[in-house]
Amino acid sequence: MFLLCTFAFGQNTPKTKRQIKTEEITYHGIDGRPINRVDKQGLDQYKEYNVDGSISKIYIQEFDKTKGKTSRNLNETYFYEKGKLYKIERIGSITGDKYEEILFSYNEQMQLTKKIENQYKDNQLDLNQLSAYTDYFYNGNSETQKRYEYDETKKEFLLASILTKIFDPDKNLIQEKTENFDGNISGIVNIKYDNLNKPIALESSYFKEAVSYKYNSHGDLEEEKNKSEKRTTIEISYYSYVYDNYGNWIEQKQMIKRKPKDEFEGGLLIKRKIEYYE
Repeated sequence: MFLLCTFAFGQNTPKTKRQIKTEEITYHGIDGRPINRVDKQGLDQYKEYNVDGSISKIYIQEFDKTKGKTSRNLNETYFYEKGKLYKIERIGSITGDKYEEILFSYNEQMQLTKKIENQYKDNQLDLNQLSAYTDYFYNGNSETQKRYEYDETKKEFLLASILTKIFDPDKNLIQEKTENFDGNISGIVNIKYDNLNKPIALESSYFKEAVSYKYNSHGDLEEEKNKSEKRTTIEISYYSYVYDNYGNWIEQKQMIKRKPKDEFEGGLLIKRKIEYYE
């Protein structure tokens, strides 16, 4: 749920931070674990960043065995105005056609007030069950999100859920509550942080689940323990990293241990090839 990272080995003292220009992310199974392309974010990716650090484009990257070379197909493009994200376009990596457009609106305080998820078919706007919009409201340390989804039978947008987020004085998310359209609470998540504002414990009522986190000296995740009252299995993930001279990890290894042991144990290696702005 929160981004990971851990134990560095063979690293040098980090040089002055430089802004990332591009990064190539690839996934590799270890200890017999196959990669089925639904691990983590999914397919291998190539990302481009603007000078200010904001994401610009994401490509799906695949190795073509028949041609013996790697291909990159545009998947997402990000658009900004006055430093705020106002549009994301998602492109089919195979068809090359736009299939989704996400629009963002802000108030005078530059707080997000609306997110619209438009669906496209043959590059034309297409109202379907994936079409939705979310309104955002703020009150002190809380944020409320009301999500409306398109009903193809009634031909209108209907309230689907209400998400309420509570933040502490350091703007850390400490509670998340989801209500169904009928007002019934479907789940509550509570999060605790350490004195460095790192999440160390999460309790979720959805599956009566509890997750704990430990970090290394870089502030990257090194251990994640997950247990649930609805499952007898306890899963622990251990993370280790190789860092570059700028303190960014270029290899992340995740080893999964399960008690009792089963076929889901194994490992995942993520590699990042980073290019920096001069």
